[in-house]
Amino acid sequence: MSASPHDLTGAYALDALPETERATFERHLDTCPACAGEVRGLQAAAARLGAADTAPPPAALWDRIRAEVATTPQLPAPADRADRRAGRSGALAGLRGGRRFPPLLAAAAALLLAAVSVAALGLGLTGRSGRPARTTDLVAAVLAAPDARRVAARPGGSGQAAVVVSRERGRAVFVAGGLPPAPAARTYQLWVLGGSGPRPAGLVEVGPGGRVTRLLDGPVTGTERVAMTVERAGGAARPTTEPVVVVDLA
Repeated sequence: MSASPHDLTGAYALDALPETERATFERHLDTCPACAGEVRGLQAAAARLGAADTAPPPAALWDRIRAEVATTPQLPAPADRADRRAGRSGALAGLRGGRRFPPLLAAAAALLLAAVSVAALGLGLTGRSGRPARTTDLVAAVLAAPDARRVAARPGGSGQAAVVVSRERGRAVFVAGGLPPAPAARTYQLWVLGGSGPRPAGLVEVGPGGRVTRLLDGPVTGTERVAMTVERAGGAARPTTEPVVVVDLA
């Protein structure tokens, strides 16, 4: 890895790690509850932020951010970062002053926290496509669930895809990066494959950079497979093409 694994939680949460570093970091997550909790919190924050409408924040907000950055002491990181992270109550608790960042990171952290606050409080968490706030809250709840686990798609599919599933919540979220747009007059469709056959789990809207964060329709127990196919616009009642993504949750 090009950096300490404890420093890669943000890049991993945003699907920004190269494939080789992603695999190494996922092995690290299996042995580091602190990083696993931080990843869940960052993914939840990113989901809320990504689902919010774009609106200019009030001018006074940026003044407060600049003032906080200017007056926050910049101290070296503690030697035992893992122990320090394990004692934090939440993944973003360090943004509130318990941990010191270099100046640029402090500014970025303040901007992220402010943006999430504006999205959540000022905009009511309304999705770009008009979906109600409840959907966004469910996505965040799954990503931040204590038992959430991320299962990568089988190699050879389209983009970098995975499913985050929580048995406690009984729901799952499909996430992807680098996913190419669906062909003209076609759409991506998700399916949950269980003992009773394929069940439609929703259509997929591909965002900038091929990024997707989509709550699967209906309950998921964590024992099924999740697949994505290319279907006619509007979707289909049953899959009509071979899957371009398959994720085994069992």
